[in-house]
Amino acid sequence: MRRLEEWMFAPGSARRLAAVRIGLCSLLALRLARPVYVGLSGQPRALFRPVSFMHMFPGLPSRGPLIVLQLLGVMAATLAAAGLRARVTLPVAWTCGLLLNAMLSSLGKILHNDVVLLICLVPLLVAPVADAWSLDAIRKRRTRRETGEGRDAPVSVAYGWPVRVAMLVVTGAYFFSGLGKVVFSGPSWVLSGNLRWILYTASDRSASPNVVALFVADRAWLAHIVAGATLLLELTFPLVLWRKRLATFYVPATAGLHAGIWLTMNLDYSAWALSAVIVFVDWPWLVEWLRRGRLKGTPRATTTIGEPATLADAAADILYA
Repeated sequence: MRRLEEWMFAPGSARRLAAVRIGLCSLLALRLARPVYVGLSGQPRALFRPVSFMHMFPGLPSRGPLIVLQLLGVMAATLAAAGLRARVTLPVAWTCGLLLNAMLSSLGKILHNDVVLLICLVPLLVAPVADAWSLDAIRKRRTRRETGEGRDAPVSVAYGWPVRVAMLVVTGAYFFSGLGKVVFSGPSWVLSGNLRWILYTASDRSASPNVVALFVADRAWLAHIVAGATLLLELTFPLVLWRKRLATFYVPATAGLHAGIWLTMNLDYSAWALSAVIVFVDWPWLVEWLRRGRLKGTPRATTTIGEPATLADAAADILYA
């Protein structure tokens, strides 16, 4: 526990936290801009199946309040991404996202496509997310120049723990998904025809036969390999917290996993994949690398200055700080 505490509350960069703010808030704005929320106003009252705090409401709101809530969420998330009054705009955007996604899950089926994104934003609600790469930071710099005050420290525990908590959220999402398969299905999730049945069912429900899903389902050996690889990926994902080089494999692998789910089952989990990329990529290092226009000789994503020995080392530095 002491080692975990030391890791979680290690000092971090204000720019790294700002990059996570920009990425997650931009993603939230895009997700809230989807037209799916407006369609909730046309749902019959008999289909209202409230979950969690939605029991406080008698039903889903009409079209007008939904549009207002959606527009407010998109605007607040956009302003938070820009770093304008982030202490206010970020909580407003997060609340709108929470309400709208809870409404989607109150129609008889729990939808968890945006859950990881919303939980990753929780530690940012109380963190100094706008101390760098933001309109608020520009305004503060002008004030300091006018008053002659000193600059804030570029590295602080206040900047480090929100990013690492977000890492734990992403890691837990994948690990507990795999653990649920083990607890409820056991080895049969891999060794039985479970995945083949899922793929055949998904293909039957589509307007036309899904060629990718049928290609895997028609080959039992391939379905078992895919199922085993998926389970292994989810259960071992926490290794990225201990071995930073493994992030160069796990982050692209999870993106490929979600791409495969979309191709075979037409299920959109892009918010999961993008949240993992946003949280684990060291964006300040990447920006510096792109600015210099060369790979070797750029600062590594550590507390010291050095050169990546190989391309794998450089990729590991980009994907994990």
